[in-house]
Amino acid sequence: MHLKAQGDLLAAQSVFEQTLEIEPEWEAAHFALAETLEAMGRHDEAVRHYVAHLRHADDDLRGASLKLALLGAATVPEKAPEAYVRALFDDYAPRFERTLIEKLEYRAPYQLRVVLDSLRPPISRGERILDLGCGTGLAGEIFKARASWLEGVDISPRMVAQAERKGIYDAVHVCEIEDFLARCTSRYDLVIAADVLIYFGALDRVMSGIHRILADGGLFAFTTQSGDGDGYRLGADQRYAHSRLYLEQTISRSGLSLNTCLSFVPRKEAGKDVAGDLCVLSQGNAAVTAPTAAEPAPPPEVPPLGRTRH
Repeated sequence: MHLKAQGDLLAAQSVFEQTLEIEPEWEAAHFALAETLEAMGRHDEAVRHYVAHLRHADDDLRGASLKLALLGAATVPEKAPEAYVRALFDDYAPRFERTLIEKLEYRAPYQLRVVLDSLRPPISRGERILDLGCGTGLAGEIFKARASWLEGVDISPRMVAQAERKGIYDAVHVCEIEDFLARCTSRYDLVIAADVLIYFGALDRVMSGIHRILADGGLFAFTTQSGDGDGYRLGADQRYAHSRLYLEQTISRSGLSLNTCLSFVPRKEAGKDVAGDLCVLSQGNAAVTAPTAAEPAPPPEVPPLGRTRH
C-alpha cells in the first residue's frame, strides 16, 4: 500500500500479485490490486480482481460493487453497501468535524435551518425532530433550539458515540436509515437529512418511510447533490446525484408534497463548490410560506457548526 500511495504503481502491482500467489483468496489483496490496475487504466483486469474480491469477502465494506458499477461492469446499486458506509464513517469519525468544517466548508445544516425558519418559524412548544444520518451531531447542534425532542439515527457506531457525548440528543440509534424508518413507531413534526441521501440512489423507500412517520402538517427537509437527466447517477466520488425530475417524481409517488426545492452549495470538494439541491416536503396541509432567498445569511440564533449550545 505504501508503494501505491507513493505513485509507484508498477511496484505495487508486483507486490500485490506476489501476495496473491501465496494467498489467492485474500480479498484485501484482490481489492488493492484492482485499485492499482484501475489507476493504471487497465480496467478489464481491475474488474476481474474486484469480482474476485467480492467472491472471497464476507461483505462489501470496501465498496467494490460501486467500483464495478463505475467501470460499467455491473448495474448501479440502488444504494451504497451498508458495510461500506459503516466502515467509511467509523474510520472518518475522529477527523469528521474538522475535515467538514475547516477543509470542506460544510454548510448543509446551516442552510436547512435557515430555509426552515423562513418557511415556518420555530414554535414555542418546540418540535419532535428526527435527524437522519446524524453523524457526530452537527445538524443536531443547529436544530436543538427548535426541538422539544431531538432524536438521531446513524449507521456508524463511532459517529453515534461522538454524537452521544455532546448530550444534545434525547435518543440516538445505531441503525441503517431504511431499516429504522420501516420499524419506527414514533411520529415527528420535522425530519432532517443533511448530506445523507448522497449514499442512496433510489429514494422510494426513504420517502415512503418518511410519509409513514411524519405527523400531519410535518416537514421533511433534506439535501442532495444535483444530477442531470431524469434519474439518479453514481459519481466518481462514489456518491449519488439526483436530478430534479427524479426528485419530483419520487416525491409524488410517496404521498408527500413538495414545498420548495432550492439550488445551494452544501460543501466543497477539491476546492470547488459542490452543486446541490435543498428540498422541503410536507405531510398533509402544512402551513408554510416561500423562503425569501436560496442562500440567506444564517440567523443569529443558529450556533456555529461544531459548537454545541447548552
